[in-house]
Amino acid sequence: MRGTASLVETVLFLLKNLNPYLYRTGMNKIYIILFLLLAFGPCDAQPANGSVAPDFTFTDINGVSRHLYSYLDSGKYVALDISATWCHPCWDYHTTGTPDSLYTLHDMPGDNTWRVFFIEGDGSTNSADLNGTGTSTQGDWVTGSNYPIIDPPTGVALSDFLSGYNINFFPTLLIICPNRQVYQDTLNTGAKPMVATWEYAADKCGTLGVSNERQATAMSVYPNPVADNATIHCWLKNAADVRITVANIMGQVVLEESYGPLAVGDHALDCNTSMLTSGLYFFTVYENNIGRARVKVVVE
Repeated sequence: MRGTASLVETVLFLLKNLNPYLYRTGMNKIYIILFLLLAFGPCDAQPANGSVAPDFTFTDINGVSRHLYSYLDSGKYVALDISATWCHPCWDYHTTGTPDSLYTLHDMPGDNTWRVFFIEGDGSTNSADLNGTGTSTQGDWVTGSNYPIIDPPTGVALSDFLSGYNINFFPTLLIICPNRQVYQDTLNTGAKPMVATWEYAADKCGTLGVSNERQATAMSVYPNPVADNATIHCWLKNAADVRITVANIMGQVVLEESYGPLAVGDHALDCNTSMLTSGLYFFTVYENNIGRARVKVVVE
């Protein structure tokens, strides 16, 4: 319902500025009609999970060029907070501090595995609005924000970006995986997503069919981080042929071990990781060629 509320807010904002008298005298009726239409009528959403993210190149407010595919091709996750300066739910999320925390933990100040961006999605706003001194703003979006802020001017580039990502409400939160797949359902459902929610969404990245896997509840890897050898602890509900694949952050399987038929119960499976370069990997346990559990592992 957060998206519906944001859509209604958007229309009311435009109505208020285009026709203040109509806004004052007819606001309640208009709000109800819009709410019913948007809540119960068809409403196109963001890109389908797993679809290919369109490329873009924008310059941030500090003059740095930001090219999406260059980050993805270097193995980075990309987090996008697409908001508008006048949008109250966007401001609410901004003031939680989550985007800054995500940046501090996983962008250049942290483990350098992510890139986190704020994109002002309304081309009619300006730098004064971003800095909290304009007429279409909820406050100062710049002061205290360490992550890059992008404010594209109105034009073809912004129009192509909004249509390419099918942005129809603010805020829209997207994570783009290194394999160029974009995901949004976990982030745009329910309460404001915390850092852990972003990390959970990132953990769903890849080409491993993770939607059909149970998140690592029946599997653990020790030690983690790992050096030359990992021990995978897993529990089998049924006897099965078991194998383990190891994939990099691009979703490419770089190592596979087969353990043959195993009985019901607990197992400790050794996996030689000495040939892997340092980085982030995903270990997946397959039972009879069906992915059953996956865990994220750091190789030192």
